[in-house]
Amino acid sequence: MLDGYKKERGSELIRAFRYIHSGIFWFLVIFYSVVVNKGSYVIALFIKDKEEKKLFYQKGIRLCGSLLVNASLVKVKVSGLENIPDNANVIFTPNHQSYLDIFILLKYLPCPFKFITMRKLLKVPFIGDFIRNAGFLSLDTKDRKNSIRTIHKIVDLLKKGRSFVIFPEGKLTKDGNIGEFGRGTSIIIQRSRKPVVPIAIDGSFSVLPKGSWKLQPKEVKVNIGKPVYFEKYYNDINKKSSMEVGNRLRDILASLKG
Repeated sequence: MLDGYKKERGSELIRAFRYIHSGIFWFLVIFYSVVVNKGSYVIALFIKDKEEKKLFYQKGIRLCGSLLVNASLVKVKVSGLENIPDNANVIFTPNHQSYLDIFILLKYLPCPFKFITMRKLLKVPFIGDFIRNAGFLSLDTKDRKNSIRTIHKIVDLLKKGRSFVIFPEGKLTKDGNIGEFGRGTSIIIQRSRKPVVPIAIDGSFSVLPKGSWKLQPKEVKVNIGKPVYFEKYYNDINKKSSMEVGNRLRDILASLKG
């Protein structure tokens, strides 16, 4: 009977810790976003070049990402960093299990990059401003004309030497499995002709699934694959070829995830 009481008491303490820890984490998300964004804004006033300003804001966002991964108490195991080319810009294509994925990638990817974010993140107070200042872009799947303009802009920036992180699913998974890929990522790959570095994220869904605000610190594995080239599809851009690119990329990510 005493053992049962101790177990019940222990469970209550664990639940209380999760509530307190999660509350502190989300407070820090807002706090770091405001403080680092405002600090970056003041310093950026002395930077004349627009791209240099964006790069400076990106450094601030990466700092936030690193601090928030630490605050989450999640143990992240990264493998395959050696697969990232040193002398070429690429398209990183991770699966999307949790909002935590963004912070993890900001902390552990070693090269400068721009995110393609979900449009609704731009509407989040403080965070949305930070994202816009850093020059990150979003694809609005409900606005075809705007999506086409954004795709052209992404392709142009890729050809100018920028790297991008794009979640091919376009949204968070509901069950931890890799969802279907939209055509947008495939078209960007085909038009830019840039190498694709697949990234399999596993475990973040258990830490912070869609619809939950409570964190459950566990291990998250990030497996970075070797660059993939889709030359076969560069000169034949249509619905069928774009779907084939997406299906092949999805299979690669699934094998990396295991």
